[in-house]
Amino acid sequence: MSRTRSAAAALLLSVALIPATLTTATAAETPVPAVPDVTTGKQTTDPQKVRDFWTPERVARALANEKKDQAGIARDAAAARAAAEATGGKGKSSAPRLTAEAPRILPAKKTSVSATAADVPEMPVAQKVPFPQNSPAIIVGKILFIDDAGKEHGCSGASIAADGKNTVWTAGHCVHPGDGRGSDGFYDLVLFIPGYKESLDTPGDYDAPWGEWVAQSFVAPQAWTRDKDYDEGDMAAFTVEAPTGYTNLADTVGAFGYRFGYGSDWSDIIDSGFPGEGYNRADMDGYTQFYCTGDVVDAVDWYPLDNRLEMNCDMGAGASGGPMVTTEGQIVGANSHVDIDDQDQRINDHLYSSDHGGQAVAVINAINDAN
Repeated sequence: MSRTRSAAAALLLSVALIPATLTTATAAETPVPAVPDVTTGKQTTDPQKVRDFWTPERVARALANEKKDQAGIARDAAAARAAAEATGGKGKSSAPRLTAEAPRILPAKKTSVSATAADVPEMPVAQKVPFPQNSPAIIVGKILFIDDAGKEHGCSGASIAADGKNTVWTAGHCVHPGDGRGSDGFYDLVLFIPGYKESLDTPGDYDAPWGEWVAQSFVAPQAWTRDKDYDEGDMAAFTVEAPTGYTNLADTVGAFGYRFGYGSDWSDIIDSGFPGEGYNRADMDGYTQFYCTGDVVDAVDWYPLDNRLEMNCDMGAGASGGPMVTTEGQIVGANSHVDIDDQDQRINDHLYSSDHGGQAVAVINAINDAN
């Protein structure tokens, strides 16, 4: 019997065995995906005080601390994953997936735009962005912040299409420690610098050719702020205040769109950020934007409760929060963590993002509602 006939026969047999009392679910009985809970917060520090705080010396300390942060983040992610596996994923949602999407926004003023190829090569060894002051490279920027102890840190992030046109997308750990404190836990002195670069005139200082944008309102999933869930929750968004002379972020540099809730397997992804180090690399300084290209896959194909995105990319500390973007300019993930050994040394070029499913949808919906 052919495979087609075998499949048809099996289907007919299964139908024949269904009890006569079984009824088909109506549309009203179809499960409706629940929107996950989010945590919101505000940065109330005077915007000019935030800008003034970030001197060259403090930025240098932030870049140095990024390298220390990477190991701690990787340890936390591995421990959380082991705990989830030990409990069989207890507490993980198996509800139908939420989806949300929006197209990319081009800058309002004419700027040089780098062409995007229909497909991209597999490039796990990150290269310097060739035209860092052109769109879409200027959509990506540096995030600076201090923790509760007053220590300086840095991440990457990107302007994202949202109501109000003043929103940045990044990793959850770049705005909140995930320690259960909710709204009170968001970091302070948070600054976003699109197109950030080292000063040519004063090495060790930085330039902000597209302005310094101070964070205003934060949104992160409770899966991060309460549970520190690296599989599903390490993402966040925050609105920014336009500096003098600018209208809004999206009109100034543009904004990536997004495709959330469409799974973990993607072809031809472009991943970018401002790494201070990389896997077997010594040429990354935290001031220069790098990028990788290639496919993204489900990190653990056989385990349905771990849908992290995995990409082969050797960018490391400082690239956290940088966007994983399709060739159509839509964010599908954000750099979260890497793999390390018992000596805190990175062991491969795998770069992971939390699954951008229902949690990401909840965050973007909440930031739109806030605007």
